[in-house]
Amino acid sequence: MHKLLILYATQTGNALDVAERLSREAERRACPVGLLSLDQYDPSLLPQEQAVIFVVSTTGQGDTPDSMKVFWRYLLQRNLGRHWLKGVSYAVFGLGDSGYQKYNFVAKKLDKRLMDLGGTAIVERGLGDDQHPSGYEASLDPWMSSLWRMLNMIKPQFLPNGPDAVIQDAVLIDQPKVQITYHNSENLESRFSSTSDLTCLSIQIGSARSVHPGKALSDRSTPGCFLKMVNNLPLTRSNFGKDVRHFEFEFVSHALQYEIGDVLEILPGQDSAAVDAFIQRCNLDPDSFITVSPREMDDHNAHDSRIPVKLRTFVEFSMDVASASPRRYFFEVMSFFATAEHERERLKYFASPEGRDDLYQYNQKERRTVLEVSLFQPGSIKVCFLHHHHHFPSYLLDPEQDVRLFVDL
Repeated sequence: MHKLLILYATQTGNALDVAERLSREAERRACPVGLLSLDQYDPSLLPQEQAVIFVVSTTGQGDTPDSMKVFWRYLLQRNLGRHWLKGVSYAVFGLGDSGYQKYNFVAKKLDKRLMDLGGTAIVERGLGDDQHPSGYEASLDPWMSSLWRMLNMIKPQFLPNGPDAVIQDAVLIDQPKVQITYHNSENLESRFSSTSDLTCLSIQIGSARSVHPGKALSDRSTPGCFLKMVNNLPLTRSNFGKDVRHFEFEFVSHALQYEIGDVLEILPGQDSAAVDAFIQRCNLDPDSFITVSPREMDDHNAHDSRIPVKLRTFVEFSMDVASASPRRYFFEVMSFFATAEHERERLKYFASPEGRDDLYQYNQKERRTVLEVSLFQPGSIKVCFLHHHHHFPSYLLDPEQDVRLFVDL
């Protein structure tokens, strides 16, 4: 049986969120569906597919996400004729920022290339804009409605009950892609007793960040070294318009080799009070040790995932509790754990297209963090730590933000 294939390329996680939402909506319509990152898919198999949905983001100045580079180079081969994708129906949804000159450039060029290779567009490409008050979802909601309607006309076998026949009673939340094991702290203290504190911390942080559900990590995810800020001097006046500063750091672990003009990327630790408040909300011991491993473990991460990590360290360096706003789907997940009917309905409303604008007022406009949203919920809503980890934004360097420092003497 052919499946509706959803392929995504993400840099910060937004494209993955959209792809997972499309997958859930397809399942609610009894549509067989497959979900893969573009770097997990063999592009030579594309002509064998019946219907494919691409969800791709544009990074920086029109750059292709890392996970899409190999796939894109394959599509650019000259020996792929104009009938290579004959019989393949496709749709493209892009995520970008209209503040940049090459707005949604990746989605636009992918759409054109698929058409040049003989593919048939199911629906006009959708373009999500971070600049919109409701973000990319303002375009996603109507685009999805058109997608299901047109897919039903072109490939009715994918939607046996029609485009609007949604299983209303089905509660579909993504299952965590990891498993967490809690350990006896006393038995583990001796394991690290002969290791320096910084080495132990480095091992634990590397372990914490090696498990990143659904998102590919670059080598930057593990810190090259640990630094202590010893000087922070402003170089511009308060009315200058830009805040330029001179930082001085002291190596507290091994030193880095660098030359003048090199770039240093810094990810500061999160506020310890916020980290402890979140762990307390989960009714867990911050000093306990856990092992986090993928449910489907491969040889590459089998060893690292067995290294125990202190819960506080894991949260501080892998889960963005103190700065990121929760995504819309997080409210749907909370509704699953709500015991009071009125709370469940309120959370489901926030997660619905009808409640999108109200959610924006409550969430993005007020710049509420995931921690604040969690603390504001009644005590009757108890989301387990495993689902918190799966649905919290990850604490990573944001390639869209200029957080780099130029190294000087």
